[in-house]
Amino acid sequence: AYRTKQHFVANVSHELRTPLSLIMGFSEMMAFSPENYGGVALPPQYRDDVMQIYRSSKHLLSLVEDVLALAQLEAGHMIVKRDWASLGAVVQEAVETMAPLIEAKGITLRCTIPPDLPLVYMDAGRIRQILLNLLNNAYRYTSRGSIDVAVACEAGQALVTVHDSGTGISEADLPHIFEEFHNLSKGPNAARSSGFGLGLSISRRLVEAHGGRIWATSTLGEGSCFHMTLP
Repeated sequence: AYRTKQHFVANVSHELRTPLSLIMGFSEMMAFSPENYGGVALPPQYRDDVMQIYRSSKHLLSLVEDVLALAQLEAGHMIVKRDWASLGAVVQEAVETMAPLIEAKGITLRCTIPPDLPLVYMDAGRIRQILLNLLNNAYRYTSRGSIDVAVACEAGQALVTVHDSGTGISEADLPHIFEEFHNLSKGPNAARSSGFGLGLSISRRLVEAHGGRIWATSTLGEGSCFHMTLP
């Protein structure tokens, strides 16, 4: 059953990714590279709509990738290739990737990495994927204030925290946020009513494949903090 599902998901994902990539690529070029059209920039009203198309197609493409990754994890086919690498460099790269998006929203982004951090035995690409997911969640659910990323070494483990001043998570939802397809409750937390999708579930599985742990603390209306440890 797992093999059949994985085969189905792989085929559907491939068919969806091709047109989505074209939509995302053309909308990105229209919005950010007017030189490809003789230097004629889009009118502001058109550019806003094109940006919406670009952001939505990018989000949909990430969801397709998440579904494929989940199928691979369930089938045991997602390989974690570990080697000694600089966690500080991976964190810095993820922060720099998200910085333009976060700062354009008027949110302060801070990153604290100690200079003497030891190397970590990890799959750098997978850890970067987790960090981008955490930063993207913080960006989505923070309208003002700050996002703080910090790395520390405690009791033989590397600890990474991503703290935001966003909407926060209710006590009822907090134990379930790493479950697949969990949708958060309505009401005061309506800003998060779209749920976490699959990103946090995949992140948990990848952290556990490294022998680490991931969890969250939060106060509704005040923000959330995600913690990740790696041996």
